[in-house]
Amino acid sequence: MNKNSRKIIFLSSVGGALEFFDFTIYALFAPYISVAFFPSENKFISLIATFAVFAVGYFARPLGGVVFGHIGDKKGRRFAFSLSVLLMALATLLIGCLPTYQTWGLLAPMLLILLRLMQGFSVGGEIPGATIFTAEHIPMAQRGFAVGTVFMFVTLGNAIASSIGLTLVKLLSHQAMQAWGWRIPFVIGFLLGLVGYIIRKKALETPLFTELEVKKMLLRIPVLESLKHAKQQLMVGFLLTALSAATIFIFLYLPTYLTTILHYQIAYSYLLSTISFITLALCGPLCGFLSDKIGRKKVLIWGSILCIVVGYVLFKQLIAHGFLMPWLFVIGMGIIVALVNGTYGIAICEQFSPAFRASGMGLSYNLGFAIFGGLAPLASTYFIHVSGSAMAPYYYLLVCGLLTLFASLCFNNVVHKHPSLTDEKSLPLSQDHSLQ
Repeated sequence: MNKNSRKIIFLSSVGGALEFFDFTIYALFAPYISVAFFPSENKFISLIATFAVFAVGYFARPLGGVVFGHIGDKKGRRFAFSLSVLLMALATLLIGCLPTYQTWGLLAPMLLILLRLMQGFSVGGEIPGATIFTAEHIPMAQRGFAVGTVFMFVTLGNAIASSIGLTLVKLLSHQAMQAWGWRIPFVIGFLLGLVGYIIRKKALETPLFTELEVKKMLLRIPVLESLKHAKQQLMVGFLLTALSAATIFIFLYLPTYLTTILHYQIAYSYLLSTISFITLALCGPLCGFLSDKIGRKKVLIWGSILCIVVGYVLFKQLIAHGFLMPWLFVIGMGIIVALVNGTYGIAICEQFSPAFRASGMGLSYNLGFAIFGGLAPLASTYFIHVSGSAMAPYYYLLVCGLLTLFASLCFNNVVHKHPSLTDEKSLPLSQDHSLQ
């Protein structure tokens, strides 16, 4: 991989890491946010309300995916994913400055919902934008590794957020964390988001999009073309997100799950969450590289099967409170989830015709995360409360694993119905892959 390819991966990765840091600190600091904005004598009711707002942010992602996908297909990949990180930074800062329920009453949680919608809208353009920008700059034989690396840095954004949580609960008292300490990561996230925006402004447009523009192959309403000509690809892309969305947000849910359900100390829970994300991140490029060598489909199938089978064993042992089981759980789950997490992004991207690629991936990917990711913490908390079973998160994981397994089996059977726009090899791409 040459120097310019490494620069492309860096520019995509850093912005993604910073944007997902901003988006995921809400879930990691949910125990404090629930008290600040949804006070209740029933701790479960407060958490359910907090995670309901978490889900609202994810339900805004499909709209963001469509809008930023349209921008990416009409105005360029670089412009779309630069704008998304700037909007995220602004929303994150406002959450960190928002007065609590005790100060503003019902207006406080209402504004929190609006800001989460803004965050969800902006993050809808992030992963599809970064994936497509990277893939269209990198040779086809190296795309799996390149996009897997982007996903590694995105996941490291989660790990950074979790490690900051660990640091804060070590340095501050519970009272200080509840009063003002939980706001610190949101302010940090704003500053990091600005850095991400500045970095991305340095990138040049992808040669593939430039070629489409020169040849006047840009579509008037790309998302409609994807709905008309790529229904099967949209469904496969939607289902491929299920397992990764569920497991990532189980990791985000760990501090709440371990402290409120299994009664671990909060600092230890943040440490375990950090380790889970670091493991998942570091394995991503290796799994992407593996998909370059043996094919996306095989890696996705085996990743789905292992998550279903091994995940059951790990959850059972975690609940049993074995001394080493929390560590085995986060490391084991991180490794097997990486098989899917490091591969599914490029798999979804390569399904779609270049002229509506950003719209198709933006819609299918974000709709999947809205449904399967946004509901994961809320569903887990609710079903634990109703059933009394600490295994509830695994049953959610099982359903999502089966859906992704089905999509993986169907992956090579999708039928392209827009032949004039499907094969990007037919486009004589520019050889200038340089950056400013």
